Amino acid sequence: MAALPPFLLVLDISALMAGSRREWQEFSRVGSCFVPEAVLEEMRFLCDRAVESSHEQTAREFFRFFPESGWRMTGLVESHPVLQPPEGHALSKKARLALTVAQAAYSLARNRSDALVILVANDLGLMQRLRSLDVHNLCAIPLMALVQWSRTERKPPVVVHQLQAMRFPVGAAAPTSSRVTRATPPGRTATPPSRSVPARRSPQKPFRVPFVKIFFNLLTLGIVAIATLVVWRVLHPPSFAQFWQQLPFTESSSSKTNPAGK
Repeated sequence: MAALPPFLLVLDISALMAGSRREWQEFSRVGSCFVPEAVLEEMRFLCDRAVESSHEQTAREFFRFFPESGWRMTGLVESHPVLQPPEGHALSKKARLALTVAQAAYSLARNRSDALVILVANDLGLMQRLRSLDVHNLCAIPLMALVQWSRTERKPPVVVHQLQAMRFPVGAAAPTSSRVTRATPPGRTATPPSRSVPARRSPQKPFRVPFVKIFFNLLTLGIVAIATLVVWRVLHPPSFAQFWQQLPFTESSSSKTNPAGK
């Protein structure tokens, strides 16, 4: 069985702000954790100037955790045509940060071809942009997928798919069913391989449902219907009586019992 490549986790600010100290500690069980330099700068900004107090508390808790966590900062940034801002459009602060994080993850994947780089983010646009790069050792997962992975040790389907892509990169021939070729001794003519004749399928017999099975199914439905009527009569007698009087057989029986004109 081939050894798995190292897992390098790149944490976006959307994932960090939605996490907790306990979850951050569990992420180290999965692989090496990296935080882009731009994300650290934004987290430091939120420590004192966050709009919501909960964001400020999360940012401060992260900086108490980060120095002794073993996590590393990455300042690598590499551009790609897909990761270029649209011409003539001014990007917001959030969009610029997302673009920088994608460039950092792409650069890390380019510099560590032996590892699987996994961007962890809750920004769907950022994750979609990273998937469009189609790099065989780079993928993106949401925060909850990483949380479940760290607790259950079950890899997300995206990671499993990317591991397969790393074994057979784009352009490599996928393994096919090999044929055993025997060497022909000198002086002999190789005989052409015999064609295998496909086995004839026996005509399928029409599927028949046993009469006993049909009988028991009808019997079960009848028992359920009777039980439902009994419960209805006990819990709601007026509505049951009204329903019962509307049935055809009850009307015919009452007319026979009390004929008109008598």
